[in-house]
Amino acid sequence: MLADVKKLEDAGKRLAPDAVELLLSVDKEGVVRALLENPVPIISADAVLAAIAEEGKIPQPVEVKRASGFAPISKEHSPRLRVIERQDISGKSRCTGTIEDFVEHFQDRFKRVGKMLKNRISANPVVETERLKENQGKGVRLICMVAERRDTKKGDLLLTVEDGKGTAKVFVSKREKCFLAAKGIADDEIIAVDGKYADPFLIASEITWPDLPVVRERKHAEEDLAVAYISDLHIGSRHFLEKEFANFLSWLNGKWGDATLAGKVKYVEIGGDIVDGIGVYPSQEKDLVIKDIYKQYEMFDELIVNLPDYVEVIVSPGNHDAVRRADPQPIIPMELMKADVKKVGSPSLVEIEGLKHLIYHGTSLDSVIAGIPGLSYNRPEEAMLALLKRRHLSPLYGDNLIVPEKQDVMVIEEEPDVLHMGHVHKNGHLNYRGTVVLNSGTFQARTEYQERMGHIPTPGKAYVMELKSGNLNMVDFGEPGQG
Repeated sequence: MLADVKKLEDAGKRLAPDAVELLLSVDKEGVVRALLENPVPIISADAVLAAIAEEGKIPQPVEVKRASGFAPISKEHSPRLRVIERQDISGKSRCTGTIEDFVEHFQDRFKRVGKMLKNRISANPVVETERLKENQGKGVRLICMVAERRDTKKGDLLLTVEDGKGTAKVFVSKREKCFLAAKGIADDEIIAVDGKYADPFLIASEITWPDLPVVRERKHAEEDLAVAYISDLHIGSRHFLEKEFANFLSWLNGKWGDATLAGKVKYVEIGGDIVDGIGVYPSQEKDLVIKDIYKQYEMFDELIVNLPDYVEVIVSPGNHDAVRRADPQPIIPMELMKADVKKVGSPSLVEIEGLKHLIYHGTSLDSVIAGIPGLSYNRPEEAMLALLKRRHLSPLYGDNLIVPEKQDVMVIEEEPDVLHMGHVHKNGHLNYRGTVVLNSGTFQARTEYQERMGHIPTPGKAYVMELKSGNLNMVDFGEPGQG
C-alpha cells in the first residue's frame, strides 16, 4: 500500500501527514497519476481530495432504474401520513434560557409525568412531602423527582427527593424486594415510592415508574404496506457506505434482493444524522470527503431522488445535522435540504397507517447508558426501553443538552406503537407492551473513534416492518443481492 506513496516521493513530491493518511484510505488508481502531474512540490490533503474528486471517488449520485417486471403493491395505495404537531418543536421554540424557563420546564415535566404515576394502582394514598409527618407509621405513596442517590456504607440506598412542596429522604433497604429495581434509579427522574414514614425517612417497599400500561395490545394496519427504518447516513464522511446505500435504493426499485418485500414499502423513515456535518468534533476535517455542508445535503438530495416517487420519506435531524445541537431539535432548514421529503423535528410523533411512530435521534442514549447500571451500546434497545419506562426521552439532566422549553416535548405522553431511534450505529429491537422498540443502525463504516471506544456498529442493515402482519425484517445491504 505504501508503494504509491514511495512513487510520489521518488518523483520529488513531499506529502503532508494528513495527505498520506487520506491517500492510503482510497482506491488510488488514477489518483496517483493526477498527483504526479500536479506541478506543486508539496502535496496537501486538499490536493489529494481534488485528485480523488477528479477520479470520481467522492460519492456521486446513484442512478437506479426500476426493474421492468416489478409491480409494487404500495404504488396502488395513497399515503396515510399525519404529523402530530404537539410533539414537534419546529417553529414553536420560545426559550430565552432564563432561570424562569428552567423552572417552568421542570414543573411541566413533573406535572405531566406525575399524572401518569397517579394513574398507577396503589393501595396507599398519594401524599406530598409536606404531609409526610402527618402520616407517621402509615403506608403512603410519594410522587417525586430524584435529586440525589447514594449508596450507604452498609450497602443500602438513600435517596434525596423533592416534589415542589419540599424535600424528603427515602431509605431503600438491601433486604427489600424493591432494592434490585431501585438500583436502576438515576438522578433527575420522576418515580413513585410506596412505603411507611418513620421520621426522618420514608422506608420504601415499592418503586414505580410511569411506564406503559401492562394490558395493551399491539396495533396493526389494515393495508399490507411496510416501513423501512434507517438513520445515521453521515453523507460527506469518507466512511459513508455508498455501495450499501446504492443497494438500498436499488432494492426499493425492485432491482436488488427481495422484490416482494420491497414492493410493500410505502414509507422510509430516516432518524437523523443525514450528513456528517462540519466541526462536530475535533479534527473532523480528516474524516470528510465533502467539506461543504451545503454540498453534503446536496448529495443527499441527489441520492434520494432515486427513490420511487410513490414512497413517502420522513426525515428527522440528529446531532450531526445543521440544526441546534440541544434537544428538542427543529426540522432541517429548507435552504439546506431541498428534496421533496416530509421533514419533522426530533422528537416527533408521526401517525403512519394508523400507527403512532415516535421518532427521536437518540442523543440522550449516551447519558442513559453511562448513568443507569446494566445498559450498554451493544444492546441499544434496552437503553431505549429504559426511556420508555420512564416516559421521557432525556430523563437525566446535565450530560445531554436540552433547551428548557415551557412545555417539555421530551415527555412520552402518548403511548407509541413504534419507538424509532438511531445515534449509536447499532441495530437492535424488542417488543414491549404493544410497542415495537427499534434502533435503525447506520450507513457509515466503523470509525477510528468507535474503534478506540470499543463500539461495534452494524452498518448497512435496515429494519423493514410489515404493518399489517407486524413482521419485522432485517435486510443486509452489504450482502449480494439479485439485480
